Amino acid sequence: MIKDIITFYRNPYSYLNKGQSDSVKEKITSMKDAFMVCIGSTILITIIEMILRYCFNTSIVRNLNHNKNEFRSANSSGWVSFMKICLLGPFNEEFLFRLLLITKSQIWNMIIFLILVAYLISNIFYLQISFLWYHVMIMLIFAAVLISNQVNHSDNQPIFEKKNYNYLCWILILAFGMIHLGNFVPLSWSVFYLYPVYVLPQFVYGIVFSYLAIKYNSMIWPFLLHAGINSAAEIYKFLNDAS
Repeated sequence: MIKDIITFYRNPYSYLNKGQSDSVKEKITSMKDAFMVCIGSTILITIIEMILRYCFNTSIVRNLNHNKNEFRSANSSGWVSFMKICLLGPFNEEFLFRLLLITKSQIWNMIIFLILVAYLISNIFYLQISFLWYHVMIMLIFAAVLISNQVNHSDNQPIFEKKNYNYLCWILILAFGMIHLGNFVPLSWSVFYLYPVYVLPQFVYGIVFSYLAIKYNSMIWPFLLHAGINSAAEIYKFLNDAS
């Protein structure tokens, strides 16, 4: 799996619809392998965090945990926060960072791109967006893209040429990783050079999720994996807090 993902990262275009003929069992096996790759990428972060705490008496993860606790307390129900973190969050991010890779319509690609820009700006400048209307809009656009792709089902090629398609994929992977720097605010400038390392798991996730989306020409499999990873982290935290 790791070798396959490295090959994919070098040339995402070559994996377009490569797994269309795979059985459901083969896809589930790929999901299991992909899950292990994603979880394995967190080991490096654990080691760095231990070194920071032992040698410099500082912790970057502490900000992450604090922000997560604030997010949970801001939602009156634990189930609400769980749904946002484990379902709505993954759906939003897969919509914004993966749907561009499988959309066959230039018009819908442009609309998704504009929503992605708005999303990035709102996160960078902490702008408030109506939760209800935002998700209603995303669901409507998602449904329209699915219908558009179904209409153009005979044409499995993307609207971008190979070189531009690869650049698009790499940029989306990088953006997906860097946007998660917001998880660690307030940032500590004394260890700022370490933050790219701390979003390395998200960078790996971005590669893996893009791999699944492009290989299977679907958002379903990366969404399920994304939701599974977030759910596993939330369940672990819940069990750890309860013990």
